[in-house]
Amino acid sequence: MALLDRFRTQARHKHPDAAVRLAFVQEIPLDERELLAEIAREDADPRVRRSAVAKLMDPAALALIAQHETDEQVRAQAVGMLRDLALEAFEGAGEAESLAAIDALTDAKTIVGIAKNASRESTAQRALARVSDVHALGSLARHAEHESVRRAAFDALQDHAEILGTALNSEFKDPTVAAVERISDRNELEQIVARAKNKSAAKRARAIVREMDERAASAAEAVAAAAAEAAQVAASEAAAAAAAKAAEPDPVEIERAARAEADRQARAHEEAERLRVEQEAAARRREAQESAARARLEAAQDAARKDAERRTARLTELADEATRAAALDDLAAARRQFAIIRKEWTGLCLASPADPELATRYAEAEAAFMARDAAAHEADQRARREALTRMQQIVARVEATAAQLDLSLKAGERGLKDIRTALGSIPQLPSKRDYEEIVRRLKAAQTTLMPKVQELRDVADWQRWANVGIQEQLCEKMEALKAVDDPEEIAKQVRDLQQQWRQAADVPRAQGEALWNRFKAAHDEAWARCESHFAAQAEARGENLAKKVALCERAESLADSTNWIRTADEIKNLQAEWKTIGAVTRGQEKAVWERFRAACDRFFTRRHADLAERKTVWAENLVKKEALCVKVEALRDSIDWDAAANEIKRLQVEWKTIGPVKKTRSEAIWQRFRGACDIFFARYAQRHDIAKGERLAAREAICAELEALAGDSRESAVEPAIGSQESLAESQPPAGDDPQSASINPQAAVGDPQAAVGDPQAAVGDPQAAVGDPQAAVGDPQAAVGDPQAAVGDPQAAIANPQAAVGDPQAAVGDPQAAIANPQSAIRSPQSEAPPPDLMAKVRSLRGRWQSELAARGVDRDRAIALDARFAAAFNRVIARWPVVFGGTDLDPDANRHRMETLVRRMEELAKSLAGPALAGGTDAALSPTTRLAVMLKEALAANTIGGKVDDDSRFRAAYDEVRQAQASWSRIGPVAEESRRALADRFQRAIRVISDRAGQAGQAGRAGMAGGPGRAGR
Repeated sequence: MALLDRFRTQARHKHPDAAVRLAFVQEIPLDERELLAEIAREDADPRVRRSAVAKLMDPAALALIAQHETDEQVRAQAVGMLRDLALEAFEGAGEAESLAAIDALTDAKTIVGIAKNASRESTAQRALARVSDVHALGSLARHAEHESVRRAAFDALQDHAEILGTALNSEFKDPTVAAVERISDRNELEQIVARAKNKSAAKRARAIVREMDERAASAAEAVAAAAAEAAQVAASEAAAAAAAKAAEPDPVEIERAARAEADRQARAHEEAERLRVEQEAAARRREAQESAARARLEAAQDAARKDAERRTARLTELADEATRAAALDDLAAARRQFAIIRKEWTGLCLASPADPELATRYAEAEAAFMARDAAAHEADQRARREALTRMQQIVARVEATAAQLDLSLKAGERGLKDIRTALGSIPQLPSKRDYEEIVRRLKAAQTTLMPKVQELRDVADWQRWANVGIQEQLCEKMEALKAVDDPEEIAKQVRDLQQQWRQAADVPRAQGEALWNRFKAAHDEAWARCESHFAAQAEARGENLAKKVALCERAESLADSTNWIRTADEIKNLQAEWKTIGAVTRGQEKAVWERFRAACDRFFTRRHADLAERKTVWAENLVKKEALCVKVEALRDSIDWDAAANEIKRLQVEWKTIGPVKKTRSEAIWQRFRGACDIFFARYAQRHDIAKGERLAAREAICAELEALAGDSRESAVEPAIGSQESLAESQPPAGDDPQSASINPQAAVGDPQAAVGDPQAAVGDPQAAVGDPQAAVGDPQAAVGDPQAAVGDPQAAIANPQAAVGDPQAAVGDPQAAIANPQSAIRSPQSEAPPPDLMAKVRSLRGRWQSELAARGVDRDRAIALDARFAAAFNRVIARWPVVFGGTDLDPDANRHRMETLVRRMEELAKSLAGPALAGGTDAALSPTTRLAVMLKEALAANTIGGKVDDDSRFRAAYDEVRQAQASWSRIGPVAEESRRALADRFQRAIRVISDRAGQAGQAGRAGMAGGPGRAGR
């Protein structure tokens, strides 16, 4: 090779490096068919040839390559390209290229696939014209896309098995119906009825079978009719012969009849023989047809099996081709091949589903290709969008340059250069419209910028001519500095002149060099006179540099300090000192300043980070303390004193473990926490008073509810009752406040009977004793009204504990329900007013709540008395307002009065039974025989002998039990009118006092025996 040839530009498709040639092939446009064909035929590397074949759109060239190419992959690529051209898989490929590609193809399978899947009908017809294989024609008749192709393929079929396969397996109506019309075997028709995929074919086969059955039935009916007719003729002839014989015809007639009979029998025999022959022929035909049908069925089955094998083999090939296509480096070729493979695969799978393994392989290959294609498409679109963005940026920049009013020549020329470069190398853009828009804008900017640049060039020429005079003046001024003695002034003027020279540096080349030499010579002479001054100045700058370096070292030593306040002040002082130091050596200014600033920044950055971290910790601590405040505030109103106190103390301990918070929030959060704690502990110190207040509030609420039921307008009507109740309550302790008042000591009365006689009031006990159980008054009011004779049955039972039995008749005041005076006399309630529907339930509920509050105690005596009076007055008003509601209940005053009278009579009878013989005799006379018998029985039982002597101790113990029961029943009786209650209470008290007196008289004689009474009664 000559030396100059080495410097010539070599064609890239001739480059010795195959990678360069391959890259060049990728860049060749599709319309360079001759170059691509040359590379596909002559390149030494199969990869380059295959890449060129993948872009070659010439059917003739592809046909030559497919015939003569030695590399199998290149040859397969050429066949694939011909197939793609025939199927018009490329944009711009038309009918002419498609038909030419079909004519160039020689592979039968490829041609069949084109005839079956081509989108253009003329292409499919051209491919069908080149198909001659029977099985291929059958496949086309069954599965071709176009009806004309299916019909033409079926018309060319002569093989019965393929015709039967078409009728059975095709999903199109036209070939299947035509195939059914060409089938006459009944078994095959029945098979089509049962298995045909097309409903029209099955329907037509069913109709043909029905017609065959109808024809067979008609033939059988004709044979049967002929036989019946022959039998009828024979019968008629026989009858005629019999009649003739009976008539004795002449011999001629007989002979004629005999001949006729012989002829008839001969004809009948011939007819029977003919029918036999026809039946045998029909049987042979049926047997032959069945044999032919079996043969055709076997042939059809064999053909179907072979077709299935061929389809499976083709599907296997397609799966392999799909795998290879998915792995091709050339994505465009892979995309074309996969389009054809996908179409053929879909067509084959329409007849019957593919093998699962093959389907899986194909699906994996398709998924890999689709993922790769999607990624490539996305990458291409992304690259196009990025290219569009770059071009838009370039266009925007040059448009802005062209629109500048103060455009410089350098900027204008650079803009023109950018425009030329951009127009010469526009990359692929997302759309053609984007390309046209970019080109239009670039050319518009070029059109706008070109005259401006030309104008600036003219101005620059004039400016260079004017700068010659300016430079001559600057040379004169520099030469005039010889007369100046001050070095500072010389240096200053030299710098000014240098700056002015730079501004006027653009001059014609011819004058520029001479003027520059003149200016430089004058400059050097003037500058030599300033060197000593510059040396002193450099020394001072060096000292300043040393001072600033020392400040840098001090700042660096403080940069890692954690004493934030003191160090910050020191660094601020260093910064102030830095400002007092002058300039440093030239070239060192930036470095020393950055060093000092970096040290300062490092400290203040650490300080800010520490402050931010502390703020984070403060915020976390604030959240924790606020949570503690919320918990304490939730506990400050608690009445579970011990648990709440322990929990608050635990929260106080936890408060101490939490770190500090921000100073502006510290005091507020502490006061919040402390305030909640103080509120609770203040309440804790007054918890007993709070409990009393709650009990008082509960009683006042009950009174208020009861007063609401009674009605405020009638309060004045019950003032006398309230007054009498208050006067009575003043002398009594509040009910339920003294737990000892409810206790009973039976030993006190039995142990010393004289004690009860010495002080009759002592037998009364505590007036509150009747209210040992506040709920007892709400029990069964009938308990006290059992058997009136029970109180007389055992007189000894009344002296169990007379001290705890009866006292002041007002003792029932201890229970507010027993303290109601006389509601009927106090209030006149109009009966016309309808009571509330749930009045009884409300009153019972309020009464039960009142008894519970009395049992809870905790109210001062004075307030308890006042509330008792208030409750009794309100209760009185409610009963007086609606007496009908409470009639017959334990709150009915009349019923309660009857119960009291019964108890009083029982106690009076018991007192009479214990009064002695004189009193007993008078009493017995006044009693009825039944009552006397009951008394005697009681006494006998007390003595444990019938008719024996009565044991006094037993009688007293029995009297004690009787009195205790009477007391309990008395305490459970509800409200009674005040006047009646007082009278009955006096009688009840007198009876109890008589019993106490009798027990006192007998106590001296039987003290020891009485001491064990309660124990036995307890048993």
